[in-house]
Amino acid sequence: MSVRVRYAPSPTGELHLGSLRTVIYNWLVARQNGGTFIVRIEDTDQNRLVEGSVQRQLQDLYWMGLDPDEGVVLDEHSQVIEKGPHGPYVQSKRLDIYKKYADQLVEEGKAYRCFATAEELDEMRKAQQARGEIPKYDRRFRDLPKLESDKRATAGDSFVIRQALPLDREVKLQDIIRGELVFNTNDLDDHVLLKSDGFPTYHLASVVDDHLMEITHVIRGEEWLSSMPKNILLYEAFGWKAPDFAHLPVILGPDGRHKLSKRDGSVSVMEYREKGYLPNALFNMLTFLGWSPGTEEEFLTREELTTRFELSRVQKAPAKFSFERLDFVSGWYIRHQTVGEIASAILPYLEKANIPVEQGSFLLSVAASIQERLKHFDEAPDLTRFFFIRPTVDDTYRALIVPKKFDYITIVEVLKRVANQINEIPDDAWTIEGLEENLRLFIAMGEYSPMQVLWPIRAALTGLPASPGAFEVLHILGKTESLARIHAAVGQ
Repeated sequence: MSVRVRYAPSPTGELHLGSLRTVIYNWLVARQNGGTFIVRIEDTDQNRLVEGSVQRQLQDLYWMGLDPDEGVVLDEHSQVIEKGPHGPYVQSKRLDIYKKYADQLVEEGKAYRCFATAEELDEMRKAQQARGEIPKYDRRFRDLPKLESDKRATAGDSFVIRQALPLDREVKLQDIIRGELVFNTNDLDDHVLLKSDGFPTYHLASVVDDHLMEITHVIRGEEWLSSMPKNILLYEAFGWKAPDFAHLPVILGPDGRHKLSKRDGSVSVMEYREKGYLPNALFNMLTFLGWSPGTEEEFLTREELTTRFELSRVQKAPAKFSFERLDFVSGWYIRHQTVGEIASAILPYLEKANIPVEQGSFLLSVAASIQERLKHFDEAPDLTRFFFIRPTVDDTYRALIVPKKFDYITIVEVLKRVANQINEIPDDAWTIEGLEENLRLFIAMGEYSPMQVLWPIRAALTGLPASPGAFEVLHILGKTESLARIHAAVGQ
């Protein structure tokens, strides 16, 4: 059987980094084995559904280049559709299927109806806690005769269906990442399979769906590890072969003490996308978060990762997330783009910031000037605004153009001479190198200090305390615009 993996999100919010890493690992396993990557929607908790969540999560996956082969997908108009031979792929559309299999287990004596009310279960738990016991279902309806159970169900009494787990049995399980795990069924309770409203629990729905959709590998987060023995025992009850399981370590916040969350500054994948992080940066960062190729390599192409990724090399211990690392990785990928790609990427952010900009050679020069410093593209407006909008000449600006240990009158005279010098530079020397050679000669002949000349030029052109150097800014702005700004600075 070919490899088939699935990502099964709940439509209760946005896609976050932990889930995205799970998707990446599933996708890599599918791609390296010529398999199938499926998206299935687990929407049985109807009270927590968020409108538009499925579409937005899918849009994030497509932006990341993690297109599903089957299941819930987006069509050419970015609308949510279902594709494949094992549908429906939305659990709320599969209620009759879950009921059929739950009833089958009841008929075979492997599950039973529980008629306990919420009040009765609450009293049971309180009594167990009072005795110092761990609260769990006490199996009070497990031995109810089948005839009486059928009679009460026919009469309309409310019930759930619970699995009758084997008692006092050791269960050995194999996890690709964690190795052999041992559980005792006495530590488990007879969990609910089908709720009184006809909706399945995660345990029943996931097992039935994974079997019917021929899933070969269940790759999911560590939080589902406690469900694994229940899943395996349910496969056993049905007489089905279980898939291979791999439970991924949790991603910790930067302090390494708790799960990565919003309080750490973590946001949804959509927000990272809107900030202008590159999908390949997120892909590389998250793949390496808990996995290593066994070498010192820090950056691998998607094709290399597809070839070399191994689930068995994923570490068991939690992985610590670092925003600084993400920015470093993102910056590395930005530096390996072409200037044209950078210009195209920053253009929407400049337009959104109401910066007047036109595509062309000037935008390309601006993009090149910030490429080494960019970590994500939403930084572009603050880094480039001065190229497109002249600084306002006010008291703050006048104070800024004067370096320490100098006075305003002196600097104004220096800038006037600088303007004359710049005006004499021929067009064929208007390069960063040509400008530097000319102005350093001016500094030497006038017996100025570099600070006395270069700081006022840069500050006059940009209106900022920090920016690219004077030679670079002069080169990008050009002679006409540079002279206009210097003249404004000295009141001419």
